[in-house]
Amino acid sequence: MERPWITGDCWLGCERTEVLVIWLGPVQWDGQHAPFYACEPCLDRLKAQALAYFMERRPASA
Repeated sequence: MERPWITGDCWLGCERTEVLVIWLGPVQWDGQHAPFYACEPCLDRLKAQALAYFMERRPASA
């Protein structure tokens, strides 16, 4: 499933407004839901952080 980039606000740290963002999923808190969007630079940073985490947790080869 491909998600479209739309003009909106980044919720992932930089808090820029009126930039191209992509929907990452819903934020759920205290029984409420809100759309969670990220701009490309913040998404790239998140992906790099996740990759570093995955690489650290990779089991050593036997």
